[in-house]
Amino acid sequence: MEDEHQLLAAQRSCFLDPDDPEVAREAERAGIPHDWVEAARRSPVWALINRYEVALPLHPEYRTMPMVWYIPPLSPVVDRVRETGVDAEDAGTLFAAIEALRIPVEYLAELFTAGDADPVNRVLHKLAAMRSYMRDLNFGRDGDASIPEAVGMSEEDMLAMYRLLALAPYDERYVIPPAHAEQAHALEELATECSLDYEGGPGMGGSGPFGEGSGRPAQPVAVESFQALRQRQTADRSTDPEDKARRVNLLNWDGKGTPEGLFPDRKEGDPRG
Repeated sequence: MEDEHQLLAAQRSCFLDPDDPEVAREAERAGIPHDWVEAARRSPVWALINRYEVALPLHPEYRTMPMVWYIPPLSPVVDRVRETGVDAEDAGTLFAAIEALRIPVEYLAELFTAGDADPVNRVLHKLAAMRSYMRDLNFGRDGDASIPEAVGMSEEDMLAMYRLLALAPYDERYVIPPAHAEQAHALEELATECSLDYEGGPGMGGSGPFGEGSGRPAQPVAVESFQALRQRQTADRSTDPEDKARRVNLLNWDGKGTPEGLFPDRKEGDPRG
């Protein structure tokens, strides 16, 4: 794309619609597991980027394919309106403020849309409309259908977008499909491609981020946490520690009591008791 202002639409077009039956058929024909397709349908990524178009990439003019997308903040506009003593929840007031406050909009445009303020304006208008529309519902009033219509959305879409941004529990926000044993080899190759062992990198020639001899393990590892990597690469032996079975995973601890293995065993004569 020669025009930098067309890069946003071009990047959005790279995402396939998981609800498209043809996309689902081709995905499964290509060997993508069915539960991965289902996870893509449940994930909020497609909806926020392409259905509601409120998520934007960082610096599309760098011409990299972003893995993280951002929703521009409405708070600078709301705070400025509130400082004037005017109703900061009224849709008309917020729409006018977005148009008037060019500096925050232009700054966000430099970050997310290669300087094109129009997409940022559209996102902020949708967020402002959602804020105003939901205030009526939260106060027990009927929703004003003209508010979502003003930004090209239906009331159902606005409610669905609000749920994603404000109410969705963890498993709706983060939809991570399971790995499949039949794809283990491909995952290992992916992990190798994303490793630190590249020309001039810290993993080059058997060296790694924790010193000499901290490169790849003897057996390929597809997924490994940073702590596990550090323990493996800095240990003086390749076997697991003897007390591993007695250790406590704090992520599974409810904070009650003192499970066995939570603290080191007391030694005789230890002044700490």
